[in-house]
Amino acid sequence: MLLFLDVISPIPEFFIIEENKVIHQRKILKNESQKLSDHIVNCYIGLNKDLNLAKNIDKIIITVGPGSYTSLRVGAAFMSGLIISKKLEFCCITVEDIFNFNSKKYNYQDLGVFISSGNNQEFMCTMEDGKEIRYIKIEKNNYIFPHRIKKILYNLNKFKNISNELSQYKFTFIDEIINNINKLKFVNDTIIKPIYISNNQILN
Repeated sequence: MLLFLDVISPIPEFFIIEENKVIHQRKILKNESQKLSDHIVNCYIGLNKDLNLAKNIDKIIITVGPGSYTSLRVGAAFMSGLIISKKLEFCCITVEDIFNFNSKKYNYQDLGVFISSGNNQEFMCTMEDGKEIRYIKIEKNNYIFPHRIKKILYNLNKFKNISNELSQYKFTFIDEIINNINKLKFVNDTIIKPIYISNNQILN
């Protein structure tokens, strides 16, 4: 049984996966004004009571960014506690995985991934030279859209662009995980490293 925590999306959510199917999901917050740190423990306790997670969970998956700094930090700390205390394998999901999962369907060079996260934060992610991901946190009017991008995958809201040539497709992290679960790499490490973006650079 897998426990998946999505902390990239504005409303963080737990998913329970068994035999490549979602058997239960539970939103941690009722709205975006609530704090993840105030509710994640009680939500997990409720799940544990209903599904006996302490006994049945053997692996963990977590989204690690880009996204809200606070949500990523709280989510990573909580899941690290479970990993260490229960000696669980885990897998981190990033936007780079979304690119890789869709590599046969779309061309890297004309594809962007648009992320809506907590605290109304937005990120545009593109693949540079087919090798590295470029993360841009969109603030006010600071973002110049690359004309080479013709298609966008988005997790919540469409990217606001006046171009009629731009095609946009919605995705969910849980669907990407379920559809690519055999490609996931689980490790026995104890450190989760979220992707924090500040001044359009990754902070370690």
